[in-house]
Amino acid sequence: MRELITDRLVLEPWRERHAAELVRLSADERVMRHIGTGVWTAGYAARRHVRALRHWAEHGFGWRAVLSRQDRAFLGLVSLIRLGTPVEGVAEPALEIGWWVDPRVWGRGIATEAAAAMLCEAFCRLGAESVVARYQAANLGSARVTAKIGMSPFRESTDPQGRPMRICVISRDDHRRACPRADAASGRG
Repeated sequence: MRELITDRLVLEPWRERHAAELVRLSADERVMRHIGTGVWTAGYAARRHVRALRHWAEHGFGWRAVLSRQDRAFLGLVSLIRLGTPVEGVAEPALEIGWWVDPRVWGRGIATEAAAAMLCEAFCRLGAESVVARYQAANLGSARVTAKIGMSPFRESTDPQGRPMRICVISRDDHRRACPRADAASGRG
């Protein structure tokens, strides 16, 4: 379980020590406003934490803590997981990407930088053909991040609560065109 390093961030594989940060973030209404049904109880956060650890154990990838490269402060999390529900028309194998950022560092490009690194991981190391992002249509921050990392709008949907959702996708080929250094650095280009 290696770390991913960017200009400003360390993306550390999700570990037991990140449980308290997940409880804190998932209880923050600002973070959870556009996620599922909203804030999580501490018990539900603990179950999701265990599920994230299990995903790493079973697949060798998953959630990562987003840390400041300067002082290793926790800034949020970024996830790359097996696509739970296939999206018709998206090439398999497909992975799903997501991000949560601590409101104290919103507006600094943290989600974009972390997500861009995870796309390189998905295509260059994990062999994904496609990466999907799903977000509530009202989440303009996630809309901006998906655009900045080269994802294209793919489909509109609704979540289980009936709220409008956006599904964005990027293929291996589109990523290669947008970021040719990534495949060259991985030996795949």
